[in-house]
Amino acid sequence: MIHLFFSRKKTTYAQMKERNGDVILKHCVSAKAVFERNSIWCVEIEFPKSDLMGMEISDESVFKVDINFEEPQLYRIAYPKYNKQSDTYTCYATHVFFDSQKEVFVFDYRTMSGTWQDAVNTANDIITNSRPNYPYKIYGHGVYANYANVSVEDEKIVYFRNVQNSGYCLDVPSASEDASIQLQMYQRNRTSAQTFMLKKVGSNEYGDIYGILSLCSCRWLKLDSGKVVLGSLSESPSDNSEKWWFINNGSSYDIAPYGNVGYSIYPSSTSIGNGNKVIVADKSVGNACKWMIEDVDSTQTAYWVRYNLIQCLFGTEENSMMNRWSECEDSRFVAMFNNYDCYFGNSDYYASNLKPNDFFISNKEMSEYTQKKSMENVVTGIIPKAYNGRILPNHEIIKASNWDTNEIHRIDVKEYSDIKLIADDSQAKKTTLGVFTNEANLRNYLRIQTKKSLEKELQEPKTETSIKFEELFSSNVPDAHMLKLNDSIYVETEFGKRERFYLNKLTYNLITERPEDLDLVLESEV
Repeated sequence: MIHLFFSRKKTTYAQMKERNGDVILKHCVSAKAVFERNSIWCVEIEFPKSDLMGMEISDESVFKVDINFEEPQLYRIAYPKYNKQSDTYTCYATHVFFDSQKEVFVFDYRTMSGTWQDAVNTANDIITNSRPNYPYKIYGHGVYANYANVSVEDEKIVYFRNVQNSGYCLDVPSASEDASIQLQMYQRNRTSAQTFMLKKVGSNEYGDIYGILSLCSCRWLKLDSGKVVLGSLSESPSDNSEKWWFINNGSSYDIAPYGNVGYSIYPSSTSIGNGNKVIVADKSVGNACKWMIEDVDSTQTAYWVRYNLIQCLFGTEENSMMNRWSECEDSRFVAMFNNYDCYFGNSDYYASNLKPNDFFISNKEMSEYTQKKSMENVVTGIIPKAYNGRILPNHEIIKASNWDTNEIHRIDVKEYSDIKLIADDSQAKKTTLGVFTNEANLRNYLRIQTKKSLEKELQEPKTETSIKFEELFSSNVPDAHMLKLNDSIYVETEFGKRERFYLNKLTYNLITERPEDLDLVLESEV
């Protein structure tokens, strides 16, 4: 059923949800709703003029349509077009949440610094301060219920927060780059001095073994005569004194030196304050030698200057939440709208009717499955270039892990303009990640970042998979008409092999009340 409300009636939002429209469109020629991931939702409806019963339509009129959600959704007409030859109207309308583009605006310079949840809270504050006519609301949570205590993983970049006083972190004094500098405790400030990368180097009966790389110095943390200091400037830990066990005790970790599981990294004073030296001590001293691990990527900074709400959430601007917080793409967040409510984040916290579902399709319903492989952008070696054109000695090439197995190599020059020496940029600050005083430390950091670039995106060929079905959904797929944009489709592509597809775009036929066209992306290609 498609209802139409006329703006001159001054019908409120609550009334639109409860009542029938001023007219009900019973003879639609076509009616489609288009849902695109983290983008504007719209409908396009063509209907005979006679359905208006002599009333006048405007670009503020509102459609109420059933799109298989728990309640009908409201779409405000952006423009109506009259077709004289067929005596019909074709109307394009956007979901009412996107009215916020006109009503909710950042008028001042707004710096947002924090987690995904903090960004959601800030966006809701902006709504409140804008005093809009409609009750916009954003609901969203990040990946971790407790972002300050994430799991230990290879190459994860982290801060170490002390359990006894979580306002203090493991810290390199003055972001030093020198060997043998003893680490300290310092109030949490999320600077390069408190930023470390975990590197798995083995495992044994006590668990996985890691090196801990200080990213302000590119040196490994080392145990030296009971002190925790900066160690070697090398590709991996140079010896056992630079290796550590992470022992999970449920709510935190003990960080034990390799070879002595009964000890842990510990601030030298239980009265934790700035400047406490960091040592290794018997774990019996209590919570002071327990650590929470905060994922650096969970905390970002965005600069919202004269943005509307949609730009803040998922605009094309670099500082939108979608582009700034990496967990949005890494965890495949899909914004789902329920009239004036927006659910954006970890779908575990969505309203029950908006939670994602899984659909399973056998190869009997599949008419075409093709996968193209492109070597066009494959790079097996990089000559990295830092700020001001600095490169590694002798034009050193950083090689991909598959360098020795590939017959042909493609070498590229890649610029890392945010990696710089203070000598090259008088405005650079040592507390900023990627800024160094010594060229040897910069070179090591440049090597690390280049290897990450190769592993993440460059050394493997890109694939592009397309899929078509005999019927979009046959009777063999239960509840197929209930498909939503954040659902997953599992397809049996070969005997015994099932692959997961996500939706980037979904077209829903409002007349047949069934999905009509899907733009799918294979999970491994996201």
